[in-house]
Amino acid sequence: MPATDYDVVIFGGAFSGSALALLLKRARPQTRVLIVEKSEAFDRKVGESTSEVAGCFLTRVLGLSHYLACEHFQKHGLRMWFTTPDNDCPNCCSEIGPNSQARFPTFQLDRSLLDEHMLEMAGKEGCEILRPASIKSFELKGAGKNSVTLKHAGETRTITAGWVADCSGKAALVARQQGTWRKLDDHPVHSMWVRYSNVMTLDSHEARVKAPSLKDGPSVARASATNHLMGRGWWSWIIPLSNGDFSAGVTWDERIFTPPSEGPIGERVKQHLLNHPIGKLMFADAVAIENDARIYKHLPYYSTEVCGDGWVLAGDAAGFMDPLYSQGLDYCAHATYCAHNIIGKALNGECVKMALAHHNVIYPQSYQRWFHGLYKNKYQYLGDADLMHAAFLMDIAAYFIGPVRAVYADTHREYSTMPYNGPGGAIFAKLMRFYNRRLETIARKRLTAGTYGKNNLKHRHLVRMPFEPNMKAVRHLFGGMRVWLKLEAETMFVRPAEELPQPAMSTPKARMAEVS
Repeated sequence: MPATDYDVVIFGGAFSGSALALLLKRARPQTRVLIVEKSEAFDRKVGESTSEVAGCFLTRVLGLSHYLACEHFQKHGLRMWFTTPDNDCPNCCSEIGPNSQARFPTFQLDRSLLDEHMLEMAGKEGCEILRPASIKSFELKGAGKNSVTLKHAGETRTITAGWVADCSGKAALVARQQGTWRKLDDHPVHSMWVRYSNVMTLDSHEARVKAPSLKDGPSVARASATNHLMGRGWWSWIIPLSNGDFSAGVTWDERIFTPPSEGPIGERVKQHLLNHPIGKLMFADAVAIENDARIYKHLPYYSTEVCGDGWVLAGDAAGFMDPLYSQGLDYCAHATYCAHNIIGKALNGECVKMALAHHNVIYPQSYQRWFHGLYKNKYQYLGDADLMHAAFLMDIAAYFIGPVRAVYADTHREYSTMPYNGPGGAIFAKLMRFYNRRLETIARKRLTAGTYGKNNLKHRHLVRMPFEPNMKAVRHLFGGMRVWLKLEAETMFVRPAEELPQPAMSTPKARMAEVS
């Protein structure tokens, strides 16, 4: 490869950029890595809650177990709360969640702390960091021929790079410049969120006085879980952070639901949360933290190409789908590990044409399988406790049987590809796609029959046997199937309501307007 200023230039120094830099330096210490980070200090990001695949990456691959235990919140599973429009009593809300403590490492992260720590680690391991610095332009001419013009400390200069890795997150600098950035039109969901102080936790004495039913139920603490408030067309997350603040937000499908739209984001999210009895219990006296609120219109997007000669996308720069199951960092982990594999081979003199072509096939394939298996029209049945009980068991069982089991069984091999690839992945993807479609149909049947959400009060579905990445998870899968089939029998002769309207497809002109 021709002489360059750097072997690898990474756009963005947050989670994916720092992780990629660490992987490259640890595998090949002589690699000259430059990280270009635009911020002076990282702010808090959504992505606080991790699932088991990201937990494995953080602990087994990056070696952050001790740091995470000291500085962040140990997560104890996912918990969902359901209600009806006329209910205002938190004692009556139906609940889905684990009965006992999670057995595999997952965390509630303060991303401003984690990203800062990882970037500092990258610097200590020999990466050069320019911060704050902005990318003014770049030309991707092939491995060893790339050039990047940046501005740092008031000076603009152009550098050459063997490889360019775009880890710029939702900015997606490379995909937008190359015209490969796309909305996921089939999933028109939006999100807004805030961090709050003075939130009442579900395990506190005060909460149990106001809602005595909280004294009973699971043996694990509810407050350390990711708590979700559920409704038709929307869901809200409640995530505790290590400094005592809570992250809370609402994600909704524009075809079904519209949240409060007037006033500051903090007031709008709180107004929405107060409409749910559990939200009202926790957030009645909550105070929004100033300048710590965000709103994103149309969350899901992807790039039609994720790598090429001398460049690769990693993390959210390659795509994002939906935060419901907290699997955003799962995808970041896989895509980042794939990127480090490809770049490492290229720097060692290997031909990576086939590896690049393969990654451009498996990334979109995995993305589409995951979307159709988990999220397509799912917001139609989010507000029904019976339907989500079935989905909860089957979705998480499939996750443990597939991605979680795989990364723990063969860490290097599995992170070197994308989830739900290969023959086994294809089978599970088809199964998930089928039952997701059937649950959405049952939801429309229940809407016709007036039975949607009929068990949203006074039902507690506690998972007694913890999910594990082995064949024990098959029991949960079969348990979810039994719930699903009972719902099929119940609505067998009911005609479903009309399907959701097809979202408006974005045109090339509209995409260019968004990029600009």
